[in-house]
Amino acid sequence: MPYTNAPDMPAKLARLRERFLVRLSEDLECLQKEADRLVSDDDGGALCSAYHRLHRLAGSAGTFGMPDVGRTARALEKVLKPVACIEDESRLDSGHKARLFEELSSGLQVLRSLAGHQTSSAHDPSLDKANVFDRTRLEGKQARLLIVDEDTDRASLLCRELSSYGFDSLEVSVDAMMTAIDCAENSGVVALLASPVKVPKVRTVRNSSSDPAILRLPIFAVGGHDSFDNRYELAENGARGFFPDPIQLPELVERIEKLSADQARGTRGRVILVEDDPDLAEHYRLVLHLAGIDVRIVNDPTRLLSDMAAFRPDLVLMDVQLDGYSGVHLARMIRFDAQWLSLPIIYLSSEDDPDIQLDALSKGADDFLMKPVSDDYLVRSVQIRCLRARLLSDLMNQDSLTGLLKHSLIKQTLEQEVARCRRDGHTSAVVMLDLDHFKTVNDTWGHMVGDTVIKSLANLLRNRLRETDLIGRYGGEEFLVVMPGCDLDDAERVMQDIAASFSALAFTAGQDRFHVTLSAGIAAIHALSTADESLNAADTALYRRKYNGRNGVTVFRSGPQNAPQEAH
Repeated sequence: MPYTNAPDMPAKLARLRERFLVRLSEDLECLQKEADRLVSDDDGGALCSAYHRLHRLAGSAGTFGMPDVGRTARALEKVLKPVACIEDESRLDSGHKARLFEELSSGLQVLRSLAGHQTSSAHDPSLDKANVFDRTRLEGKQARLLIVDEDTDRASLLCRELSSYGFDSLEVSVDAMMTAIDCAENSGVVALLASPVKVPKVRTVRNSSSDPAILRLPIFAVGGHDSFDNRYELAENGARGFFPDPIQLPELVERIEKLSADQARGTRGRVILVEDDPDLAEHYRLVLHLAGIDVRIVNDPTRLLSDMAAFRPDLVLMDVQLDGYSGVHLARMIRFDAQWLSLPIIYLSSEDDPDIQLDALSKGADDFLMKPVSDDYLVRSVQIRCLRARLLSDLMNQDSLTGLLKHSLIKQTLEQEVARCRRDGHTSAVVMLDLDHFKTVNDTWGHMVGDTVIKSLANLLRNRLRETDLIGRYGGEEFLVVMPGCDLDDAERVMQDIAASFSALAFTAGQDRFHVTLSAGIAAIHALSTADESLNAADTALYRRKYNGRNGVTVFRSGPQNAPQEAH
């Protein structure tokens, strides 16, 4: 969830919440009528209607700050689910209907109470601030890991160590595994960790689910001895990875982080759609939107370049023949700009002549989709090409060791955030981090171990910061973080927590076990005029931190002579 920093955003949020409260009141009235129909002669469709209404309410209430309403609606939804949409409700005997009526009525009473409380406190003073900062997302969405291990001591230790990296780790039995997955509403389960002997049972229980998201949960084997036979058996039983004793925690964390990143981006993508048939364009937009793809429609080709510059697409979908314009010429025009040379362009056209298609492709496009194209084929084609475009972008923009933004890209991000702060007046922070005594790590244990330390900090930053925070490897063991919509106090608190967690991580090299600390300097982007000034302020604070003993955070605050002051 991104930060909301526009000055009118609090008012928009308040209006949306008020509209939802009105709809909630209307839904409760309808639900009561549907409950009453259960014990009347006119009960046709009452259960199905109530079930769908509760399903919608359960999915939307949390978004508007009413998680208790959502959880109660979800519980009622599950009560009705087994009998919700049977074709003939008259087959239910009167006793069953009466029990459903009692449960539904009791639940509605709870919902009314919760709704009344929310209505009476509908005005949230925190929304009066010009900049709404979502503190619940400050450290980002924690990924939950379920650990199933017959060795409780090892499982407990693994839980504690993974928690230091920012994971929400939970030790469970095989029997309790599905319940733990169902309860993970705020922390989505991304992986199942199991001892080798538990892997077959964990796989069986996971595969008993009908939920595609659960069926895709990867299983990693942790612990046990390393041998070819053991590895082969684990692969045969569906394990996605194996980390034998002694478990190399940085390697395990890196694998889970990569998996989480792949899952997070999933089918997402950004598509420019150039189409002069508005109804067809809206159909394509809705189909792609349902697949998690963000689409901007361009009906007027003269706006194409400006919309591309603002939207930064992963892909362009374009008809070959547009009203007054040729898609072939537009594709060639797009390639005039070096930044779009690698951008995939796909023609959508009813043209079925292979020679004409090839000629069109030779003039700037990458593929040709024939109209009419099925919704499924369109979605899959766009997903594949968006993924390839992002992978290519990653190769160009990301540091090869850490997967973070490269030096030039993170500096460019800082410059963009400075411009946004000056334009919109919101608060943001920049953080410069540096590993303490890192040369000693390389000199003592070698550069491969040093690389492990650097990757561990990168993984920790990714896991503990928000999705909207931008992280880059500034150079060597230095990192730069841009935190949009974040004031100095919040940035300081988060970085102190990250510094404490990192210092608690234990690294191993042969028989040696050691710890590494970090230093951080923080500056307010909005309080300075340029990106260079912000960077210099964070750098000044960082070096003051190192001068005063390292292993901690220093904040650059405006004051006499702009002297940095120590964070407490």
